[in-house]
Amino acid sequence: MIRSLEIRIAVPTGAKLTQSACSLLHGVLMEHIDSTYAELLHQQSLRPYSQYLYFDKERAGVYWRLTALNKQADDELLGAAFSLPTTVYLKKKQLEVQLVSKEYLKETSYAEIAEKCFAQPLAGKYLSCSFLTSCSFKSEGQYVIFPQPQFLLGSLIKRWNSFADKERLDALGLAQDLAQETYVADYKLSLRSFSVDGARIPAFRGLYVLGMKNNVMCNRIIAMLGEYANYSGIGIKTALGMGAVKTSLNERMKDFE
Repeated sequence: MIRSLEIRIAVPTGAKLTQSACSLLHGVLMEHIDSTYAELLHQQSLRPYSQYLYFDKERAGVYWRLTALNKQADDELLGAAFSLPTTVYLKKKQLEVQLVSKEYLKETSYAEIAEKCFAQPLAGKYLSCSFLTSCSFKSEGQYVIFPQPQFLLGSLIKRWNSFADKERLDALGLAQDLAQETYVADYKLSLRSFSVDGARIPAFRGLYVLGMKNNVMCNRIIAMLGEYANYSGIGIKTALGMGAVKTSLNERMKDFE
C-alpha cells in the first residue's frame, strides 16, 4: 500500500520555514517512533517513505507531506506522525511550531499504479516533472545536479523494487534500456542547494520534461514510474525532504508552455 499524510504547520509571526526545515521535522518524528522500527530504518539504505515541506498558495499555508511506501511504514511512521503533539520544538532553529491539522490522503497501491499505466491508453508521450523541492543524484561519490534520464529512472526503479508487493522490475540494465527510449524534451531548472545538518548539498529545482519515443512497452513502464514519483520522490535524501516532484503526462509539448 501507499498512503500520504498531510500536516498543516503554523509558525510564529516573523518566522519562516524553508524546504530544508523538513530534515528537522524528520528528527522530531524519529524521536516518536518505536525504537525497534527506528533501528530497522537505520539499517536500510533506502527508506520506505518520503516527505517534504511546501507552501500551498491556494490554501495559503505551509504543509508537511509524508508518504509511506509500504504497509509497515504506514503503521509505524504515519501512525507516529498522526499522534504527534500539536506543538513541536525544532531545536536547531530554536523554534516552536504548531501542527494545526492532520489529514490522510487517498490511499493507492503498486497494483493500481501499474494498472493505470498498462490497462488503458497513455495520456501522452511527454513526462513532465515539476520539482517541488531541490533534487540531486550521486554517482561515483560525486553529486549530479542535472536529471539525466538514466539517473532519474534508476532512482525510481530502485525504490519500486525495494517496496513493491509483487509488480517488480527485475530486468538487468532496465534503467539504461529505458533511458535509450527517451530524450530531454525541455527543461527550466535552476541551482537550489539543500541544507542537511549544516552541510549544503548541490541540487536543482524547476521543470524537466522527458520525451518518450515509440517503444510502447518502455513508454508504459516509464509512465508507471513517473506516476510513482509523485509518492516516492526522485534522487537522494527523499526521506529528509529532497526530490519531491509533481508529474503529469501530456500529448503535446505546448501543454507545458
